[in-house]
Amino acid sequence: MTGKQQIKSWERPVEWALGNMDEALFNFGSFMLSMSRKPPYTSDQAGLAWLEKTAQSPVDLSSWFSAPPPPIIKLITSKNLPLTALPLGVSAREFSVSKIEYPSAIKTGFPANDTVHGLYLQRRGYEDGPVLIYLHGWMEFEPGLSLRLPLSWASQLNLNILALHMPFHFERTQPGTLSGELSITGNLPLAVKGMQQAISDVRQALGWLKRDNPQRTIGLGGKSLGGLVGAMTLVIEPGFEAAVLAVPATSTRASIWRSAHTRRMRQDLTSQGLDEEATARLLEIIRPGRYRPLLDPARILILKARADRVCFPDDTDRFTDQWQTPVLELPTGHITATFDPRGRRAVQLHLKHFLSGMG
Repeated sequence: MTGKQQIKSWERPVEWALGNMDEALFNFGSFMLSMSRKPPYTSDQAGLAWLEKTAQSPVDLSSWFSAPPPPIIKLITSKNLPLTALPLGVSAREFSVSKIEYPSAIKTGFPANDTVHGLYLQRRGYEDGPVLIYLHGWMEFEPGLSLRLPLSWASQLNLNILALHMPFHFERTQPGTLSGELSITGNLPLAVKGMQQAISDVRQALGWLKRDNPQRTIGLGGKSLGGLVGAMTLVIEPGFEAAVLAVPATSTRASIWRSAHTRRMRQDLTSQGLDEEATARLLEIIRPGRYRPLLDPARILILKARADRVCFPDDTDRFTDQWQTPVLELPTGHITATFDPRGRRAVQLHLKHFLSGMG
C-alpha cells in the first residue's frame, strides 16, 4: 500500500467531532493529574548535561541501545486472564493466553518497573506461526482492554500476539502513581531512560521468540507512545519483517508543547526554565526522524489521524516524508483512529503481505 488516501468532504464534520471528543478526554486526564497535587517532576543536572551532549554530537546507537541477551521467560497460563472489550468476531477461546515476565536488561531504579510483564496470546493450531509484538499507548490502565487493537489487526490472520507492557505501566507502575505517570514527566533523563529500557525490552522479547525458531517471522506494532518506541526500535533492531505504527508520537516537541494531554509536564518543564526549543533539543536522541530505519520503509505502515490532538498530522507528515513510508489518513482523532474499519483493513492487508512470505 502506497501513497495517502484523501479524506472526503462529507467526513470533515465527523473528523471535527471526534477530534473534539479526544480533546475533552485529554483535558479531563490532565485535570486529574493536576489534582493529584504531587511535587513537580524535575531533572537532575548531570542527566540534563548528558542529554545536551547527545544533541550536539553523533550518537553511537549500537552502544546506547545495545542488544541484550535473550531472557529466560516464565509463561504463566491461567483460565482467568482478562480479555476485555474483544473486537467483533473474536473469541478468547481461539487463543491460549499466558502471562510473561522477565528481568529488564536496563535498570531504572524503580523495582516494580524493572521487571517486564506482558501477555502472550498463542493462536490455537498456529503456535509456531508469525508473531506480532504489540506496544500500547501512554497511560493505558487496563491490559485486557489494550489488547483490543492488536486482536482486531491480527486475529483474522492467525497471528500470535506478544503484548508487552511498557515501562511504568500496568504491573510496572510505581506504588502511589498512576499507570504510565512516570514514563513522561518533567524528569527528562528518566523519560529517555524509560525509552532506552522499552527498546531493550522489545529486543529481549524478539531474541526469546527467535531463540528456538530463528526463521520465525516477527512483526512490530505500536500505538502512540508505543509507536514512538516502535519507530526507535526499528532504527537499531534489524529482526522485524513488518511494522505498523498507529498515530505514533514521533514528535516529542509537538506532543509535549501543543497537546492538552501533557499540560502537567509543561508546567514542570517551565518551572525548570526549559522551553519548547530546549525540550526538543534535549530529547533529540529519541527523535526517530533523525535516523533511518533498518527495515525497508515499504514494510512500515503509518496510520495518521487528521484530527489528532496529541500526535499532530503535520508532524506525522514530516516523519513519513523523512522515512518514505506508506501512510493511511483517517478522519478521526487520536483515540478513535484505532477504531476506524479502514485502518483495520489496511493493517490486515499489510501484515498479511509481509508476515506470510508474500513480500
